[in-house]
This record gives sequence, structure tokens and C-alpha cells, in this order.
Amino acid sequence: MTYQGSHEPLVTREGWQRVQDLLDARAENKTRKVKHDFAFTGLVRCGHCGCMMVGEIKKGRYVYYHCTGNRGKCPEPYTPQEVLTCEFATILRELVIPQPILEWLGDAVLSSDRSEQAAREDTVKKLQARYDQIEARVGIMYVDKLDGRITQEFFDKHSVTWRGEQDGLQRKIHDIQKAALAPIDQAVDMLRLTSRASELFLHQSAAEQRRLLQTVVVKAAWKDGVLRTRLFEPFEILRHSNRESRRKENEIVGSGRDSEVWLPESDITRNRNSFGEQWRP
Repeated sequence: MTYQGSHEPLVTREGWQRVQDLLDARAENKTRKVKHDFAFTGLVRCGHCGCMMVGEIKKGRYVYYHCTGNRGKCPEPYTPQEVLTCEFATILRELVIPQPILEWLGDAVLSSDRSEQAAREDTVKKLQARYDQIEARVGIMYVDKLDGRITQEFFDKHSVTWRGEQDGLQRKIHDIQKAALAPIDQAVDMLRLTSRASELFLHQSAAEQRRLLQTVVVKAAWKDGVLRTRLFEPFEILRHSNRESRRKENEIVGSGRDSEVWLPESDITRNRNSFGEQWRP
């Protein structure tokens, strides 16, 4: 409950309202103030001193990157954002998978993988059936014990043996399920998306470009006009495979044998989980 005071107010009602309006206007202006979103913030280090490269707007519209110089004066000159964009796009183009390889993945490898999955599922089904069979036998034997058809000693002896077998069956089922790789069709879909990364990159916003590069690139350093990068494992393997394929193409022009070295099946099987976890565009 409130009461009407009789004392004289320290400030007038009009003065108090004026202060509130000014505070509201200041808060609104602060909210509207938006910091420029640079695409490569936190992604590139200076190759000379290891400091971060930061973006800066020149003449109101041109974006340049330069070393922060936190460790002293750095010889690396200002670099236009367009130059870094082209360099990163070139790296992403190294992840493009030749169409014949994608078709091969979609046919032979997928067919083989489905056969392997079917075999694993069949093994698990048989192990589970044996587990259920033992469970039913223990249940019947327990009823026989209650009805006096078998002794407690007989029940304890056989139930311990059968429970031990059930534990072994559960471990085998768990090991098979744990060792099972992610379906390779998901990995193939991811490889197709990876092949489009460079195409998508050039048309993305700064935030989307940064998110894509954070997914692919572990380290990046800019020195004397050269961008040096290390990619996360699945993408590094893919880049290496593509480089090896191009090297073979130069050695065996038009032979068609170069596709054999692109990405061996062992590499695909070993790294399909990594591709599925690293990138969801």
C-alpha cells in the first residue's frame, strides 16, 4: 500500500522523466551499435611473430588484416581481405573429390559396407537369440525348483554356469556394437558436401565463412604473402590424397590408374567417423 507524501520532492516530476528519457536513449544507442564482423578473426596468426592477425577497415569500406604487433614491431605488411579469401578458397578447392571417385564410392564401397553391416547385425541377432534361450531355460529351471522337481544345489550349479555364459554373450554384443563404424553413406554424403566447400565459401557471410574454416582448419599462419595451414585429420587426409592423385596424373597422363591412389578403402573405413563428427554445414 502506498501513501501520498506531504514533503516537498527533491526533483520535479518533469525533471525525473527527462532523466529517464535520456537513459533510455543511451541504452538504445548502445544496443544499436554493432561491431564489424571480420571473417578471419581469430583464425590467422602472423608467421613472423605468432601474434594474431586482426581486421581493420580502411577508407570506410576496405578491409585489411595486419599483425597486432603485441610482441614488437612486425615486418608483415597490411594484407587485403580479398587476398586471404582467395587463399582460403584455394585450400578448400584442394578438398574437391573427382566425380569418378564419388561415383565409385556410391557404388562399390556402399555395396560392400551394407554387406558388412548386414553380417554384423546377423551376428548380434544370433548372440541375442542364444541369450534369450538361456534366460528361458533359467526361468523353467526356477519353476522346477519351486515345484520340487530339482534341488537347490542343482539349480545353483547350473544357473551360475548359464549366467556366466550370458555375461559373455553380452560382452560380445557390446564389443560388436561399439566397433561398428558409422554408416558409410553418411560419410559419402559428407564427402560430397566437402567437395562443394570452396563453392559455398565464396558466397557465404563473414560469420558463415569463419564457422566453416573453424571446422576445417586447425592452424593458419600468414607470412610474406603465403598462407600455411594445417587441417583437421579427415580433411588433411583428403587434401593429401588429392595431392597424391594429381602427382600420379602428372606421371601417368590419361592412364586412368591415378584414381586408385586417391583414397584407399582402408582410409575411408578408418576415417568415416571423423568426417561425420567434424562438419555439419
